[in-house]
Amino acid sequence: MKGTLFLRTGILLLLVGVVMGMVMGGQHDFTYAPVHAHLNLVGGVLMMVAGLFYNARPDLSGRMVSAHYVAHALGAVLLPAGIYGSIAGTTWAVPVVGSGSVLTLLALLLFAVNLFRRVPNATTAPAMDEARSP
Repeated sequence: MKGTLFLRTGILLLLVGVVMGMVMGGQHDFTYAPVHAHLNLVGGVLMMVAGLFYNARPDLSGRMVSAHYVAHALGAVLLPAGIYGSIAGTTWAVPVVGSGSVLTLLALLLFAVNLFRRVPNATTAPAMDEARSP
């Protein structure tokens, strides 16, 4: 279930980023290209990678996965918003981009913990042939 939430959020953020890129291309104004890139990569791609991972490992659930989702979703919105504000010269940009950066880093750290501490490594996991046999 959590994987699906990551995937749905990721595709929505990717759609926003792609539409933004199309608008920029149509106007031949790429001032906000860093916002577009961060929406696509942090919001879309990384969120969907996590969703695929959690769908493949439904046994991984609970507070760590929920915390990962919340941090990632907030970071994926605040980071590009802060970059937008910074490019536009607003006064609110620095704390927003800073918060988004910290939340994104926290999300990646939580993902790393889930990946490295909760998934067996290659030396302890069964070989693919063994896993497929009845």
